[in-house]
Amino acid sequence: MIRSLNSRERFMALAVGSILFVLANLIGFSAIRSSQGQRSEALKAKRASRDELRTLLAGRDLWAEREQWLLKHQPRLENRDRAAVALLDEIKAAARERNVLLENPQLGTIEEGPYRQSVSVNVETRSSWEALITLLNTLEQPEKFLVLETANLQIDPSDPTRMRGRFRIARWYAPQ
Repeated sequence: MIRSLNSRERFMALAVGSILFVLANLIGFSAIRSSQGQRSEALKAKRASRDELRTLLAGRDLWAEREQWLLKHQPRLENRDRAAVALLDEIKAAARERNVLLENPQLGTIEEGPYRQSVSVNVETRSSWEALITLLNTLEQPEKFLVLETANLQIDPSDPTRMRGRFRIARWYAPQ
């Protein structure tokens, strides 16, 4: 049989019920807050992605124009065996005109990529700072498709007015 609860038992039942109700609400509210935070972060990411796409869309004509320029001007790799030698000869001629001494030239290999083919040459230089800057400026003109892939500059320990450099210079050809 069920007997009625005395006042103390009713108070304890009410206290336990109230504590369980508060705990359930706290757990529910924290889950809702967590879910809301995740949705807020997802919304921020989607807005950032949308803004990036709008920026790309706004520059679509510029990128189409640049692609046409590349298709028209980027050289094709005609002779794979001679490409690295031709690049080294071009670098030597430019260095000679600007009084830059080239040391330890090494021909690189042809690297294939989805947007380009690359032929590289490794060289060490010794020159004045001005001559080196002039050489690098001459080499890195957009129409030449020459790129400094790596560069390491140091002051020459034997002559502080001169620079020593180690460069990996590459010509980028159109992909096949």
